[in-house]
Amino acid sequence: MVVAERPTQSSKGVVNAGKHMGCGVFHAVTMNADNIRTLMMHTGGIGDFLLACPAIAWLARSGPVTLLGNRDRLQLAVAGGIAAAAHDADAVDFASVFGEASPRLRAFLGNFDRAVVWMRDDDIIARAFAACGLRDTQCHPGLPPEDWSRHASEYYLDRLGAPQDVPCRLQIPARACGVDCILHPGSGSPRKNWPLDRFAAVAEALMRDGMRVAWCVGPAEESLAAPAIGERLPPLSLMALAESIAGAALFIGNDSGITHLAAALGRPTVAVFGPTNPRVWAPRGPHVRVAHDPRWPDTEAVIAAARHMVKTDRAQE
Repeated sequence: MVVAERPTQSSKGVVNAGKHMGCGVFHAVTMNADNIRTLMMHTGGIGDFLLACPAIAWLARSGPVTLLGNRDRLQLAVAGGIAAAAHDADAVDFASVFGEASPRLRAFLGNFDRAVVWMRDDDIIARAFAACGLRDTQCHPGLPPEDWSRHASEYYLDRLGAPQDVPCRLQIPARACGVDCILHPGSGSPRKNWPLDRFAAVAEALMRDGMRVAWCVGPAEESLAAPAIGERLPPLSLMALAESIAGAALFIGNDSGITHLAAALGRPTVAVFGPTNPRVWAPRGPHVRVAHDPRWPDTEAVIAAARHMVKTDRAQE
């Protein structure tokens, strides 16, 4: 069955100052103040980070947001226009927070008025940041709890006391990639991968429709032998891949970070879901179609979703 994901709308008030959430003290985040300098640390995967991007966009409404973690990954938010800068955690000696904070880390933290750290903490990080002068620090687990039943993006917003309907789209310029459809048959886990022969059948159907298709296979997915039909994208940096996806007319992928990236870029996206719960983990947006069946959707359902997305996108041009 194919369903279209739509954002749900709700609103929440601001969390009271001093309320403990996760680890560390949650100070009230007020949207009345301007130019608050926020440091946000996120060390999760690509998809998890992109699910946190609406929270970044909300924090950015009150001032510049600097990101800390894996710079190559975080740079997507900078290039997309919702964050001011991104830094590798090692470059600022973040690990010294678990002992004696280094002069480099102290100097770095001195640039900010508040910090949000998406990392499970037993008050070690919050207390160390406070000792460095950054007293408004919130620490929360980097993933929703196992019993979380709402969309994962709402977890990050909820922890900040933010409304649940914050729009977020990464405005990364497109790169001409010479293909119409990019197919990504991999993911972070083999259990989330739709059978490769079904991907091949979709590619063949789209090629019969006159589309030029290309396979995207990352370094961690080299064991996936892309079918010998269509083309194959060359090895690309994450940013170059984002630019290429932004230039494509259609993206089809599994429950993966790259599928979330395509959706965040506003490209027509078909997300194929099997055992994982799309209510929590699917990418969102009017340009997204989710093909879901716990035993895997059939090929025709995915082909129909792809053709629908192409037709809808062309009608809006």
